[in-house]
Amino acid sequence: DKKLRKFDTKVQYLKYKVLREVARHAWTTEGTEKPADSFSFFNDVAKKIVKDKPTMRCCIYKERAIVSERIKIAMGGDPTNPNVIEVIDIACDECPVGGYDVTEACRGCIAHRCEDVCRMGAITFDEHQKAHIDKSKCVNCGQCAKVCPYGAILEFKRPCERACKIGAISRATDTSSAAAHIDNDKCISCGACVYTCPFGAISDKSYIVDIIETLKGSDNGQEL
Repeated sequence: DKKLRKFDTKVQYLKYKVLREVARHAWTTEGTEKPADSFSFFNDVAKKIVKDKPTMRCCIYKERAIVSERIKIAMGGDPTNPNVIEVIDIACDECPVGGYDVTEACRGCIAHRCEDVCRMGAITFDEHQKAHIDKSKCVNCGQCAKVCPYGAILEFKRPCERACKIGAISRATDTSSAAAHIDNDKCISCGACVYTCPFGAISDKSYIVDIIETLKGSDNGQEL
């Protein structure tokens, strides 16, 4: 697709297509009606972008539901959320929480350096001398990973969490969902998580509808 070459990822291309449809509708709509006032608008755009077959998700229904959420964010998002960055819960893959894990590269050596440096007693060994990490004891200090001669202990983090340098992203704790949660008190709206999330589950709000309404209210768009 030649159009896709203008964008780094399919996620960015999808965002562009949603913004294009929202902007087009806002510009051509007469009177006080806005895209948010029309359920048919959401439905029509979702069907236009997600046609007969799913290309990114399990089914067209989930893809269309996610597109609908993207439309809301393209029109300004949740008015009760002061942050310009929002999580699309239904789009979040609920990546594993992460932490340090022992991989298949563990050779079951007898030096047990990983055990020696662990002050929490979180390292144990099975009958084959392969190391295991007790998550209930591990504090993710990373010392075991540093001393493993085979590099068999790796840290696994959600891409969004790894991208956030100020620790504003964590797993949602107030629901049964494992979707990402943004601490608005910490977030500085840098957008690193938006660009990094491979599922496009974190997006920045758009105010394109407000801008278009301002342009339409000016004298042929020449005086603001």
